[in-house]
Amino acid sequence: MTGRYEGGAILCRRCLMRDVPEAELLKYLDDYVSELPADMRVSPQEFERRLSICADCEHLMQYTCRLCGCYAQVRAAKRMNRCPIPYAPRWDVCTDGGQP
Repeated sequence: MTGRYEGGAILCRRCLMRDVPEAELLKYLDDYVSELPADMRVSPQEFERRLSICADCEHLMQYTCRLCGCYAQVRAAKRMNRCPIPYAPRWDVCTDGGQP
């Protein structure tokens, strides 16, 4: 039901075939992001900025980016990730831990 990544548990998307309450999914995602090593995460301000961009994106569906298959919260939290929109990403890799 869960996988491990650097100490953070995350719900497997295949398990979502069963009915998982939204609050439970959000808790898994929040716990996963909070357990990422600090050197892998963006600043809280950058994380919120990225999530607000994702929230308005036509490719977001039930917390999942339809372009890459990632949970938006997880992708947005990692500083070495960028928005997966080809040729026109809406946010980019962070080289200083905060702003790209």
